[in-house]
Amino acid sequence: MHALRLRSIKGAPVMLTDAWVPAALGKRVSAAALRKHALYEILMAQGVKFGRVVQEITAQAADPAYAGWLRTEVGAPLLKLVRLLHDPESRPVQYITVYLSPERSRILMDISADKVNTLSAGQFVHDVPRD
Repeated sequence: MHALRLRSIKGAPVMLTDAWVPAALGKRVSAAALRKHALYEILMAQGVKFGRVVQEITAQAADPAYAGWLRTEVGAPLLKLVRLLHDPESRPVQYITVYLSPERSRILMDISADKVNTLSAGQFVHDVPRD
């Protein structure tokens, strides 16, 4: 199942979400439910359990479509979060890409003390051009 949604607060667009869920799980998700709840909440209400999460945060320039949806300038920086959620058996249950304008949004991460290290709480990955 694919759900592309523009989320707004008081009429101001705050994020564009592009989510994918395996067909077996997505067939029970309705458009009406998506208007009222986050997709992960709907999945949890259906009994889906979450396990490991892998996510990446980068930046991207707004193309004309994203700039229009998020009411920002073409070429403006956007925060981009890509998240892959698994169930406790390591099967993927949701793949989501979130685009946010840093003018109206930020990403806050709350990591428990036992997870604060560069291996489990996250790591910095560098793509350095080769000579």
